[in-house]
Amino acid sequence: MYKLKIIILIIFFTFQNLLSQNNQIISDTINLKEVTIESINIPLKEKKSLYPISFLKFNTFQQLTPQINISEYLESVPGLFVLNNNNYAQDARISIRGFGSRANFGIRGIKIFVDGIPETSPDGQSQIDNVNLEIIEKIEVYRGNNSSLFGSSSGGAILISTFEDFNEDFIDIGYSSGSFKTTKSQATIGLANDNQKMVFFISNTKSNGFRSHSGFENFNLNFKYLKEINSSNKLQIIANVLNSPDALDPGGLNLEEVTTDRSQARARNIDYDAREEVKQYKLGLNLTSIIKKLKLTNSLYYNQRLFYGKLPFNNGGIVDLNRAFWGYNLNFNINSFLKYDFGFSYNNQNDKRLRFNNNSGSKSNKTMDQDEKYKNLSLYFFGSKSIKKFNFSFGLRFEENLISLENYFQSINEKTKKINSLNPSINLLYELGNLNLFTNFSTGYETPTLNELSANDDQSGFNDNLKTIKSKTFELGISNYNIKNNFNYSVRFFNISTINEITPYESSSGLRLYRNAGKTTKKGVEMEINSKISNNLNLDYSLTIGSYKFDDFKSNDNDYSNNWMPGIPDNNHNLKLKYFNKKGLNVILNLRSVGNMFADNANNTEIDGYNTIGFKISKKLDLFKINIIPFISIDNLLNQDYYDNIRINAFGSRFYEPAAGINLIGGVKINL
Repeated sequence: MYKLKIIILIIFFTFQNLLSQNNQIISDTINLKEVTIESINIPLKEKKSLYPISFLKFNTFQQLTPQINISEYLESVPGLFVLNNNNYAQDARISIRGFGSRANFGIRGIKIFVDGIPETSPDGQSQIDNVNLEIIEKIEVYRGNNSSLFGSSSGGAILISTFEDFNEDFIDIGYSSGSFKTTKSQATIGLANDNQKMVFFISNTKSNGFRSHSGFENFNLNFKYLKEINSSNKLQIIANVLNSPDALDPGGLNLEEVTTDRSQARARNIDYDAREEVKQYKLGLNLTSIIKKLKLTNSLYYNQRLFYGKLPFNNGGIVDLNRAFWGYNLNFNINSFLKYDFGFSYNNQNDKRLRFNNNSGSKSNKTMDQDEKYKNLSLYFFGSKSIKKFNFSFGLRFEENLISLENYFQSINEKTKKINSLNPSINLLYELGNLNLFTNFSTGYETPTLNELSANDDQSGFNDNLKTIKSKTFELGISNYNIKNNFNYSVRFFNISTINEITPYESSSGLRLYRNAGKTTKKGVEMEINSKISNNLNLDYSLTIGSYKFDDFKSNDNDYSNNWMPGIPDNNHNLKLKYFNKKGLNVILNLRSVGNMFADNANNTEIDGYNTIGFKISKKLDLFKINIIPFISIDNLLNQDYYDNIRINAFGSRFYEPAAGINLIGGVKINL
C-alpha cells in the first residue's frame, strides 16, 4: 500500500512541470476568486488566506451525486475524516485533525453552521440529519482549533451555504433508487424578482440499509428567504423542519460475528429494539446593514430537537430528550486602515432529559428526570492588516459558560459549573513571488457536553470529574494558489498539544461513559493539489499523514501513555479525476485510501487500512427546453471489505460496524 502511495505522489509532482498551457483553472470544488470567510466577515483571496480553509463549490457535483451522506461533500478535505455514514441512528462522525474522534454518536468538537445559523448546540454537540444536502451550494471547512474565531468546541468548523445564486424562477425535481431499497424523492422551487428571492425545498429519503435492523426514513422541509430592503440593508430568513420517524441501530459486532455474517445486527440490539425517532424545528434570521465603512450584522436563531431513543440495555435504556437552544450574535465589521471586526454573542440551551428502563423494547420504570442548562456569553475581536508582502491577523475571544443541572428524580440539589476561557490567535503570511509562506498560533478549549456530564453508571446525572479540554496549535506551511496556474498546491504542518482530552469507554451494561486523558499530541502534514490536465479533465488530490498519541494517560491500573489515540487513521488519501464537457457529460472517478487505526486506548486491536473506488456519471439532455439529467453513482467498486464505523473502546470487543460491498444508486434530476 505504501509503495503505491509513493508512486502516486511522484506522478502528481511530475504534473507540475507538464501543465502550463491555459490561463484559468475550472474546478467544481476549488474557488479561487475573492471570497468572504463567513465566520469573520472579512474578504480574503484564498491564495492569501492565513487560515487552513478549504473552499468547496458544488454546482456540477450536485447533478451526479446520490446526496445521501455528508461525506460525499467533504471526503476531499485534508485533515478531515468521516466515519459512520450508514448508521442513521448514530449520525455521521466527523473529525478534523483528531478533534471530534471521541464522539460515539453525532459530532463533537467541531462547529457547524448552515446559512450562518448554528447547527451546533451551545454545549458543543452537532447533529446533521436535518441538513439538506440536495441544496448545498458551497462549503467552507476550517481546519484546526481556534476558539478566538468560533469559541468553545471549535477543533474545526464547517460553514455550509445553501442555494441562492439564481436570478430566474425555477423548479427542480428528482428521484433516485438503489441498493438496499434506498429511495430519495425531492423538489426545489426558486422564485426571484428584483429585490427578493425564495427557495422552497422538500425531500423524503428512506432505506432498508445494508445490515439487518439498519433502515431509516426522514422527511425534510427547508425555506430560505432573501430580501434586499434597500441598497444598505439585507434580510435573510431560514426555516427548517425534520421528521425522522425511524432510524434503526444494528449495533457493533465482534470479529467472530463479522466473519460469520457482515450484514447481521447485534442480537441485543434487536432484542431491545434499538432505534431513534427525531423531530427538529429551526428558525433563523440574519439582518445585514452597511453604513459607509461599517458592516453591521444581527443574527438570531431558535432550534428545538425532540429525541426518543431506545438503547440496547435495560437500566435507563430509553431516552426521552427535549432540547431547545437559541442565540443572538451582533457583529461590527469595519474596513479602514485596519480591517477588523468585533462583537458579542449569547447562547442558551435547555435539555429536559428523561430516562426509563427498556424492557425488551417497551418503556418501563423511570430512572432519570433532570433539567440540564448551558449558557454561553462571548466577547470577541479580530483584526488584519497587509503591509507590502506581509499579511497579519490576530484575534482574541473571551467566553463565560455556566452549566447547571437539577435532578428531580433523586431530589439532588442543583449543581452548577462555571467555565471561563480567554483564547488568542496570531497569524502571519509572507508573499514570495507566487508562493505564500505562513505560520499560525492559536489556542482552543472544549467543555464537556451535557450528554457527557450526565452519563454516569449510577444515573446520578452530573459527572463532576470531567474537566475542560485545552489545546494549543502551531502550524506552518507553503502554498502557490494562483488563478493563472494549472497546478496549485498547499502543504501545511501542524502540531497540537492538549490537556484533559476526553475519551469514551463503555460499561458492562452498555452505557457510554467519559473520562479525561492527561496529555495528548496531534501532529501531521496536510497537502492539497488541484491540477487542470486538459480543458475537460481536472485532478484533485488530498493527503493527511498524522500521529495522534496519548503523552500521559493513566486510568486505574492501566497506563496508556505513548499509545495511539483510537478512531483516527495514521494516513488518509483522496484522489479525484473529474471529466466535464460542453455536451453535458460529467464523470468522476474517486480513489480513496485510509490507513490503519486502533479501536481501543490500550492499542490491543488494530484496524487494517483499506482502499475504495467510487464512480459517478451523469448526462444532461435537453428535451423541449427541459433539462433532464440521468445519473448513476457506484460506491466500493472493487467490493472491498472494510468498516463503516469503529466503536471506540466498546465493551466485549464489539468495535465493528461493517460497510457495504459494491452498491449503486441511479436516478434522474429534472430542471424546469
